[in-house]
Amino acid sequence: MPNGSADPRSSSRRIADDLREAIDSGQIPPGGRLPSTRELVDRYKVAAETVRQVIQHLKAVGVVETIQGSGTYVRQYQPLDWWPATFEHAAHRGDVPGSEYDAWAATVVAAGRTPSQVVKVDRVKAPAAVSKRLDIPADELVAVRYRVRYVDAVPWQTADSYYPLWVAEGTPILEAESDVTIPGGLMAATGHAQEWFDDVLELRMPTPMDLQRLAMAATGTAVGEYIRTGYDSNERPVRVNIAVLPGDRNRIRWHVRGR
Repeated sequence: MPNGSADPRSSSRRIADDLREAIDSGQIPPGGRLPSTRELVDRYKVAAETVRQVIQHLKAVGVVETIQGSGTYVRQYQPLDWWPATFEHAAHRGDVPGSEYDAWAATVVAAGRTPSQVVKVDRVKAPAAVSKRLDIPADELVAVRYRVRYVDAVPWQTADSYYPLWVAEGTPILEAESDVTIPGGLMAATGHAQEWFDDVLELRMPTPMDLQRLAMAATGTAVGEYIRTGYDSNERPVRVNIAVLPGDRNRIRWHVRGR
């Protein structure tokens, strides 16, 4: 990073660009500590407030985080590839006889990382987005499996699945507040295997609940909200899954073939 005085009109941009270059090139690696405010003031011959504004900008775009009393560090999450197009395809599932993993966990293990989930089961009035997709009256009771998924003990995504009660009653959907690994998949075990999906991906800022469940700092990091509606062989919607994925921890990928 260059030394010397900077044009006051562009000093903030210069400092930010230099720090981003050092981070992107690996000169300051993930988890590495940025130079202190005093070091940057001396290096660029600027006011401390200018440096603070630069650090605030880098925090807002999710590049760094500040640990009180310690300093500012490059965020060190290593993004995990997520393949929604093959996520529930039978040929790619992990929950086959003899396997201890469901489809998502099998993907994490294949990447050499450690998955875990915390599950809570409930009956709730269907949120508007869910009732619309399940084609049921507003506020009708549905079954829900709230899940927080962890990679290497870090909250990686939430994945909440909603089911009509006629699908869920008397099945493991409502019986097991834990990981459910069933050969062929949970929905197939209920007699309502999903034959096709309607998917919507929206990029947005996290809600306060997202921040809490995913242990995210309010740094301006966006999330992807991936809503999947599954349909059975009778063309009935039988499940709505709403996954929220922090943008610094997840990379969504597809394979698309031409004819």
